[in-house]
Amino acid sequence: MKNRICPSIEVLSGYLAGSLAGDEKIAMERHLTGCPRCRQLLVETYEIMSSRGIHKRCKKWLDLAVKNRWFMGAQAALILSFFFPAYFVQFLTACFLMGCKWIIDAKTTKMLIMIHEAWKRGEKTELDKELSGFKHFMF
Repeated sequence: MKNRICPSIEVLSGYLAGSLAGDEKIAMERHLTGCPRCRQLLVETYEIMSSRGIHKRCKKWLDLAVKNRWFMGAQAALILSFFFPAYFVQFLTACFLMGCKWIIDAKTTKMLIMIHEAWKRGEKTELDKELSGFKHFMF
């Protein structure tokens, strides 16, 4: 329908956010039934907001938090030790333990332990194999 006046971007985004009142929402839905241009704009905006941008960023941050959970716990314990002086030693102990757990769980630490064990046994081929894996991991 060429004679129809399309709503503004603010009204479209309000509809998408669900913040339009009852009458405005009904009018918007009525307009969308007859305007393919606004429908397409609404679908594209919804796809961009829901799947491509926000979810990927959230997943990236969640994966990073899970990977570094011991480090983040150690940081939290260190910070809390200053806010609760009565439990200073307990929080610092927790910080130390979680920091050690973070170091032990690190991929690089495990690789270095394997290299050291191969070196102690004197296994040249095993040592070369582990060192090649370490170079690949680092570079």
